[in-house]
Amino acid sequence: MSEESFTAATPDNSVFVRVAVAGHTLGVQIEPAAMKQSAADIARRIMACNDVAYLRGQLVIRAELEGRSIPVDDMPTELDLADAERKLAEL
Repeated sequence: MSEESFTAATPDNSVFVRVAVAGHTLGVQIEPAAMKQSAADIARRIMACNDVAYLRGQLVIRAELEGRSIPVDDMPTELDLADAERKLAEL
């Protein structure tokens, strides 16, 4: 597995998350502007960013597996990523 990572940020750039291609979260950055939000809203922002970054990594793995003719039926798809990106954009 490569050391590649994926990032996602809220539309206002107040929360950033970086996820390894393997799926684990490498870091979360919360800017001062986010601190004006409730704890629940900050958590939603972190989770939405994490979902997008995670799915980007999963699609890289999926493409690698597909290239080797390994079944990927149970893996996330572009539609899953698009849905997560839409949810993030709506924050």
